[in-house]
Amino acid sequence: MTKLLLLFAILYAACGLALSIVVNAVSFTSVQLGDNALFPVLTWGIFPAFLSVILIDISEREGRKIRSGAGEEIDPWELIFVGCPSLLKYIFWVCFAYAWAIGIVLAILQTREPNVIWRGASAFWMAFYALGLASVSGAYLRRRAPQTL
Repeated sequence: MTKLLLLFAILYAACGLALSIVVNAVSFTSVQLGDNALFPVLTWGIFPAFLSVILIDISEREGRKIRSGAGEEIDPWELIFVGCPSLLKYIFWVCFAYAWAIGIVLAILQTREPNVIWRGASAFWMAFYALGLASVSGAYLRRRAPQTL
């Protein structure tokens, strides 16, 4: 059951990431995105994706405490990305850096373009969905791997 739930979460985060990338690319064109249901759907959609990251982090943190003892320092990024394919880590870090860069540029320029809100929001959506995808993929791959004693 857990594997099926993780597969659903992978599909969810991958669809959110793909849609965010498309919206971000379209925001640079002359196509008016305007008011539609896509904005709140993508905005509220990051919460389940990020909730999966939090739950996986809690699960991994508890597992590490049991295996290694309570005194060991735990790196939160290591817990989130454990078992994750390297490509997904790089995708997250690129999306993360891009979101901050576009946020800073938009704050400095303060343009009045019609799609500027979509451009900034979609950059941050990409980072959250990429983080969810990386974390859930790592959890899924760890559960698929043969258990060794």
